Amino acid sequence: MQIHRFCAGLALCAAIGATSAAMAETTLNASIWFPETQPLTRYGYQEWAKKVEQASGGDLKIKVFTDTTLLPVVAHLSGLRDGIADITYHAGTYTPADLPEDNVLAVLGISLDDPILTTFAVADFYINDPAMQARWKRQKIVFLGAYASVPYNLICRKKVAQLSDLKGLKLRTPGPVHAEWAKSVGATPVNVPSSEMFTGLDKGQIDCAVMGANELKTRSLWDVAKHINMANLGPYFAGWLWAMNGNTWKSLDDKQRRILLDTIAESTVETEIAYVKAGDEAVQESSQHGVTVYQPAADIVQSIANFHEHAHAMALKEGAERFKLKDTEGLVSRFDATLKKWEGLLAGVDKTDAAALTKVLKENLYDKVDEKTYGG
Repeated sequence: MQIHRFCAGLALCAAIGATSAAMAETTLNASIWFPETQPLTRYGYQEWAKKVEQASGGDLKIKVFTDTTLLPVVAHLSGLRDGIADITYHAGTYTPADLPEDNVLAVLGISLDDPILTTFAVADFYINDPAMQARWKRQKIVFLGAYASVPYNLICRKKVAQLSDLKGLKLRTPGPVHAEWAKSVGATPVNVPSSEMFTGLDKGQIDCAVMGANELKTRSLWDVAKHINMANLGPYFAGWLWAMNGNTWKSLDDKQRRILLDTIAESTVETEIAYVKAGDEAVQESSQHGVTVYQPAADIVQSIANFHEHAHAMALKEGAERFKLKDTEGLVSRFDATLKKWEGLLAGVDKTDAAALTKVLKENLYDKVDEKTYGG
C-alpha cells in the first residue's frame, strides 16, 4: 500500500513493482560435474531447476553449472561447505576422510542390484539416521536427495567373457570394494575419476572401466571400448545428488524449503527412471558402434556373489579400522533395516511408473520432513 500512495504515475508504480519483485527473487548456484547428457545432470539438475522456478512462481531459481565450470570434480564438498556453490552433487568416495559413514555404506553397493530401491533407502537413511545427520551438520551442509547409478558393468578395450579374461587387466574401479574384487580375480585396480575414463581407455592406461552402461553413450566410451560384459557389480551411491550449504538453507523461508523438498522427491524418481532407461538404450545401440555385448559367464557371476558377504565384512572392517567409527555394526545394521523397509514399501510397485513411485517416496519420506526444523 505504501508504494501506491507515493507513486507519481502508473509507469513509476510498475517500475517499483518490478524492482521489488526482482529483489524478492532468490537464485541458487548449483554445480554438478557430469556432462549435460548424463541423466543426473539433465533430470537431476536442469529439469529440476525448471520445476523449482515453476513451482515457486519465479521466486526461487537455480543456476546450473555443469562440468567443472564452477568447481573442480573433487571440490564439490569443500566448495559447497565454503559457499562457493549453494547446491552440489558429490561423489562421496572422493572425500572419505570427510564422509566416513557414507564411505562405509558405499562398500555395500556391490551386493545391491536395484538402483531405485537403493536410492529411496539411501535418501531415507541419510535424512533420518542420527549418525548421518550429525555428519552433515559437522560438514555444515544439509542433505536433500540421493541417487544410485545403474548397476556397474565391465566396459573394456579387450574381450572379457569369462573370469580368466580379467587376469592381468587394469580396471578403473569406483571404490575400495570393487578394487578388492578386481584383485581377487587377478586384475589390477586403478583409481581415476570417471572424467578420465575415455582418455585412459583410449591410451591403454586402463583396460576396463567398472562403470554403468549408460556411459557408453554419455561419454562416448563406445568409441574407445568395443566390449561390454554385463556382469552386475552393483550401483554406486556414495555422496548425494543434492545437498545444500547450511547457511543458504537457513536463509530460505519455509515455503522455499518445502518447494525444494517436493521437487527433489519428484526429480529423484524422474532421474532414476531416466538413468535406467539410458543404460538400457546404450546397450541396445552399442552394436551400431561396433561394441560386442557379453553376458557374464558363470564363473564371473559366482565371483561377484562370493563378494557380497565379503562386502559386509569389509564395511565393518573399514568403519572400525580405517575410519575408527564408534559403532560401525550399528550403522550397517540400521542401513540394512532401511533397505528391508523399502523392499516392503516398493513390493508390487511398477518401477517404470513415475507417479506411483513418487507417491510412495513422498508419503513415506519427503512429506514427513519438517521444513521448519530440518537442517537446523
